[in-house]
Amino acid sequence: MTQQYTKPTYLEVSSHFLHDAIDFKIRYRYCIDSDGPLFFEPKSRRTKCFVDLRMGVESVLKSLICYYTYNDRKGKTLVNWIEKFGHNLAKMVRKLEGELPEELFDKFKEDILKMDELPVGLRYRFDTWNFEDNKEALYLDTIGCDRWLESLYSALEQLIEHSNEQLKPHSRIVSAAEVIEEMGEARFEKYT
Repeated sequence: MTQQYTKPTYLEVSSHFLHDAIDFKIRYRYCIDSDGPLFFEPKSRRTKCFVDLRMGVESVLKSLICYYTYNDRKGKTLVNWIEKFGHNLAKMVRKLEGELPEELFDKFKEDILKMDELPVGLRYRFDTWNFEDNKEALYLDTIGCDRWLESLYSALEQLIEHSNEQLKPHSRIVSAAEVIEEMGEARFEKYT
């Protein structure tokens, strides 16, 4: 007989991804505005900051997908389902179409989708140099473009705010009896 997991719930998973997005947003802002000594040169800083920005957007989209489209999934089923989105932002955007207010999503959709053209692995200096040398036009339109990075940062901020507003009504003080009951529920833990 297979274990029927009731935890984590869509609210827990959505909240975890929201907090990841907030962490990436904070790190992006700190690092992109930094003059060092954390980075050896601006190109390397820009690509590392881009990866934080990309991971932040990915995290907040997963938060919103969990919130809006979980379809009663929970536990292992929920975790496996959300992980199948991987780094595919286009797939996440399609899943959220019709769920988010158009005025929020439409102004950033094109810039978010453009991130799928860029490798997630641009976190290493070697890859950065190789990418810019061989894909100069794409680099200058994206990672090398302050307007594009700031548009994505603005998208990340607004999507975080929207996700937070959706989750806020679910926050509450729980009783000791609820905590004890929850401790008895089957919780899927990925690394056990």
